[in-house]
Amino acid sequence: KMKRTMNLALLLCLLLPLAGCPAASAPTPPVATGYQNIDDQNLGQALAAVNGFRTSEEGNYNCNAAAQAAATCLTAAQKTTEKPYLNGLISAVNLANTAYTAYHSGTQTLVQAQTAEKSAETAQASLATAKGVK
Repeated sequence: KMKRTMNLALLLCLLLPLAGCPAASAPTPPVATGYQNIDDQNLGQALAAVNGFRTSEEGNYNCNAAAQAAATCLTAAQKTTEKPYLNGLISAVNLANTAYTAYHSGTQTLVQAQTAEKSAETAQASLATAKGVK
């Protein structure tokens, strides 16, 4: 009887790790107001970031009050180097904003809007590279 109890205990020890407990998962965070779902929220936040970068870089190029206060105005040589990249960024951000609006109106898919936003991020990276940022 002792051997049978030992065998049963050994069998239980071998099987328990296989059964295990289900993996714990973090609760899904709530979607912020104004967004349809988490993908929309992520896209909207990424687009807001690239729009902010665009605004900042346009300000540096045009030497607006914020750029003057931050001493980030571009020199003539920097303007020459960065202008084509800034124009590319502006075009890509405009397209991404249009795609995002179209996604919300139902005339484009989420994937199309995400693709346009990724193109804007690529244009942002190109401008950063032209500026010498790694």
